[in-house]
Amino acid sequence: MNTLTPQLEMPVMGKNNISRTWNLFLAVGFVALVSPANADSLDAYPLAAVVGQVREKLAATSVKPTGLSREDYLAVVGGIVNFFKRFQESDGRIIDPFARKEVQYSTPCYAWAATALIVSGKQTNLLDSAASALDSALQQLAEAKAADQHGNFFTFPAMLAYEHLRDRVPKERRNRWEELLRAIDPYRAYKGYLNLHNWNVVALAGEFLRQQNNFTDPAFVNRYLKLQLPKFTSEGLYRDPNVPMVYDHFPRHFLAAILHRGYEGEYREELTELLERAAWTSLLMQSPIGELPAGGRSAQHQWNEAQQSVTYEIWATRKQREGDTVAAQAHKRAAHLALQSIRRWIRPSGELWIVKNRFDPAARHGYERYSFHSQYNLLAASMLASAWLFSDDAIAEGPSPAEVGGFVMQLPEFHKVIANASGLYLELDTAADPEYNSTGLIRVHRTGVEALVGPTDGSAIKDGPLAVGIAWREGEQWQSLAGLGQGEVREARLTVQDATPQSVRFSVRYELNRPTVKAVVEHYELTPTQVRVTTEVEGEVEQIQVRFPALAFDGQRASRILVDGARAIVQLGHSRQVFAVESPGAVKLRRASGWIPCRNGYLEAIEGKVTGKRVIYTLKAYNTI
Repeated sequence: MNTLTPQLEMPVMGKNNISRTWNLFLAVGFVALVSPANADSLDAYPLAAVVGQVREKLAATSVKPTGLSREDYLAVVGGIVNFFKRFQESDGRIIDPFARKEVQYSTPCYAWAATALIVSGKQTNLLDSAASALDSALQQLAEAKAADQHGNFFTFPAMLAYEHLRDRVPKERRNRWEELLRAIDPYRAYKGYLNLHNWNVVALAGEFLRQQNNFTDPAFVNRYLKLQLPKFTSEGLYRDPNVPMVYDHFPRHFLAAILHRGYEGEYREELTELLERAAWTSLLMQSPIGELPAGGRSAQHQWNEAQQSVTYEIWATRKQREGDTVAAQAHKRAAHLALQSIRRWIRPSGELWIVKNRFDPAARHGYERYSFHSQYNLLAASMLASAWLFSDDAIAEGPSPAEVGGFVMQLPEFHKVIANASGLYLELDTAADPEYNSTGLIRVHRTGVEALVGPTDGSAIKDGPLAVGIAWREGEQWQSLAGLGQGEVREARLTVQDATPQSVRFSVRYELNRPTVKAVVEHYELTPTQVRVTTEVEGEVEQIQVRFPALAFDGQRASRILVDGARAIVQLGHSRQVFAVESPGAVKLRRASGWIPCRNGYLEAIEGKVTGKRVIYTLKAYNTI
C-alpha cells in the first residue's frame, strides 16, 4: 500500500491544517505563491496530498510527444473561420447557417479568430473580413444592442482583435474603434452584470483589457472581482448555479488570462492562489484522452476542451517562468491532449461538430437550447486562437496526471469522484442533476481508446436514467441508483484503500432514503487494463439488476453489440468495451428494448438479474488493432 494514501475517509480540511498542508506541498516541490497571511484567509487545499504524490510520479515518468505545436491550434481555427466567412454579411455580422440569424457572440469571436490567422501570417487575406466583424461587434457594444443580449461575451475577444489589428488598418478605422471602445457603458452593455455567475466574470475580463488600453477605469473589475472570489471552492473550482463542470473552467480560463496579462490589483494574491489550486485540480480531472469531466449543462461541447488549452498554455508558461519544469511540461501536455480531442471532431467542411456526436447539425442532437452551430464553433475558434497567443513552443511536453494516474479524489460540492490508474480513468456522479445526468459510474476512458465506445456519459434522469450500476425492486417497479438525483442521495462517502499507478482501490457508500434499500456500497478496483466493481445492497431485497449503457448509434456509426451469457461486447470502429458479470451464480445479460437519448447519440441498456444483494462485474476497454 502506498504510504501516502492510507485507508481513510476523505476529510474536509480546515484552517488548522494549513501549515501542515503547505509543508507537504513544499516537500514535493510545489511552490506556494501567496504570503502566509493571505494563505491563512483560505481553507487548506484538500487535494494537497494527492498533488504531492502525482508530482513524484510525473518527475519519474516519460511519454511519447504528441508532436503538436502552437501552429496546430491555428489549423483548427482556420477550418472554422473559412467555413463561417461564407456566412458573413456586408456589415460584418456572422449569420448562423441553420438559425439564419446572428447568434450571440459569433461576430466578435470570429473577429479574434480571423485576426489570429492574419497576425500569424497564415491568412493575411482575412484583414477586411476580421476588421468588418470588429466594426459590427464594437458598434453593438457601444449601443448596448449586442446580439441576443450577450454583450458580456463580446468585449474580451473584441479587445484581442483590436489590439492586433489597430496597426494594420487605416487611421480613420482605428479612430472609430477607439471612439466606440470609450463609449461602452458596462452597466448598459452587459446583461446580468449584478448576477454573480460566469457571465459576470467574462464581462470583468473584457473590462480588464479595456482598462489596460486606457478606455475605462478599474472600478468595474475591482468591484466584481471582489464579489466573485467567494464563489470558489477550496479546490479552486468556480461554483456556477447547479455546479456544472463546464462552468467551473469557463470563468477560470478568463481569470487566468487577465492574470497572465498583468493584473496587479488588490486581489492578485488570492486570485493567483485559487487559480494555482484549480490548475492542479483540473489536471487531475482531465481524462486521458483530453476531455473535461462530464456533468451538468453544456457538457461535451468542443469548446469545453478549447478552454482547457487556454488555461493549460497560460499555466505552462507561468510554471516555466518560475522554474517548475515538471508542472510546466504537465500543463503543456494537457493543453495538447485537449487539442487532440478537438481534432477528432472536425467535419469534412472544416468546422466542428459542436457536440461530441456525428449527427447533422440541423438535428441539434445533444444540444442545449442555447447551442448553435455558429456561436459554439466560433467560441471554440476564439479560445484556440487565445491558446495559440499564450503558447510557448520552447516548453516541452512531459507526462500529465491524466496519463500517469495513481490517484482518486472527491469533489464534494460538485458531487463527483474521479479515479485514474495509469490512464484508465473513471468518473462517478454521486448525485446527478436530473436534467443532464444519471447517478453512478458515467465515464470510463482509457488512453488511446475511442471515447464513445463508452460509457463516456450517461443519459439524463428525465430521459430515462442509465449509468453503470444496479437497480432493485420497490414494489412492482425497478428502482435504479442511476435514477436517484440531487436531493435523493443523503450522502456519498469516499474511502480510499490504495492509490498507485498500477492499483487504485476505493469504495463509495451511498446513503439513501428509500423504502427497501438504505445504502448501496460500491467497491472499485482499477488496474491499467480493467475496472472491477463489487456492489452490495443494504436493505430488504432478494434480487438486484445490473445495468450497463452501451452506445448504440453516434449519428453516423452504429456500434456492434454482442451479448453472450454474462458478457457484453460493444465495438465502435477499432475500439472495444467488454462488460462482464463475474458473480455470484449464473447471470444472463440481455439487450433491453428501446434507445435512450444522450449527448453522444443513443444508448441501449444491457441488463441482467442477480439473486441476492451482491454482484461483481468488470469493464475493459481496448483497441482491436
